[in-house]
Amino acid sequence: MKHIYKIISIIIIGFIISGFVFINKENYKKHTEIRYNYVNHPEGLITKELAKATSFWFANLRADLLWLQTIQYIWWNAVSSEYKKYLFAIIDVITELNPYFEHPYIIAQLLLPWVNERYENLSDEEVNKHTNQAIEMWLKWIQNFCNATDENWNLKIDLIKSENNLLKIWSEEKYQNPCKSYKIPYYLAYLYFHYQDDPATASDYYKIASANNDSVEWAKSMAAIMAGKWWNREKSIFMFLNIAESLDTSTEQQCSLFSQELNNVSTGIFITKELALSDELLQSIQNIRIQAFWEFSEDEEKQLSDTECINFLNKANRELNLAFLDQANEKYKIDNDWKNAIDGKELLEKWYINFLPTDFQQYEDYGIRYEYNEDIWNFDYNMNF
Repeated sequence: MKHIYKIISIIIIGFIISGFVFINKENYKKHTEIRYNYVNHPEGLITKELAKATSFWFANLRADLLWLQTIQYIWWNAVSSEYKKYLFAIIDVITELNPYFEHPYIIAQLLLPWVNERYENLSDEEVNKHTNQAIEMWLKWIQNFCNATDENWNLKIDLIKSENNLLKIWSEEKYQNPCKSYKIPYYLAYLYFHYQDDPATASDYYKIASANNDSVEWAKSMAAIMAGKWWNREKSIFMFLNIAESLDTSTEQQCSLFSQELNNVSTGIFITKELALSDELLQSIQNIRIQAFWEFSEDEEKQLSDTECINFLNKANRELNLAFLDQANEKYKIDNDWKNAIDGKELLEKWYINFLPTDFQQYEDYGIRYEYNEDIWNFDYNMNF
């Protein structure tokens, strides 16, 4: 009799287990179907307007729950990156429910324009679509996080865009803290530069990022670098000089003196037009720089530190050198069917310049060289080994 009960119990347990397996399989099929519909038919999601209207006092909670589902969904589809078909639509809903939820904006900006070439076979149209979606999301972020105004109700971000003196941006109240977080304009600058090839707009957003009290130091550096990549060397030079002055200390008198000298020279060249960007002038500046700061050494790490005045003075000097080579290259093109010189050495060998400036960053067997960059249609610096 006991054996019969045992057999019946095993049969019942077997039926129960089989039932669980069957239900789980059906649930998995349904779950897969939902995931498939999310990917291929994001238009089937609830609209952001309806989501907001039906959430009442629980909008933030609903946004949190949707965000958790989104993170899980990205994880499930990380390899194939199919989540991109659904990501913008759902994050648009989440940020409508809670406009001040920062993480969804960051995820959208980092993941949407990125292409996994190993697993993704996307057309240029699809790539551009995802990039434009990322920009749309970040402009929404700017709208929600960067509406600070000065005492005259001017938008601070507009004031900063039109101001090239970084010292003013960092010290005057009317420019301070334009956004609730520096990350907002900082990552937007990254997107414009790396995915839109727009260093001009990138420079503006790096300037905006640098005005926040919680900003990172390299936001200041990037504002100046982007200005240089935008064919506006004079703006970049003055930005680097502004940074150098802000980092100067009483123990670095030579830094302050060289900064003033470079500022006077740059003003004479680019603003008052009283000075010519000549071989003699560039050679004189290089000699003064070497005497004031000693030759570059790879053992002197502080010469490349973003907290040291000398680093930014050297970068300002670099931009001045590149402006000098750009000027000579214009003459070269006229004489050579509008072809560009390969590098500064070619300009020297063909007598378009009588002095080839040397970049401060030189090592024993390699260093920075000045070469023509077809991507930016100007001379640029490159590490040659």
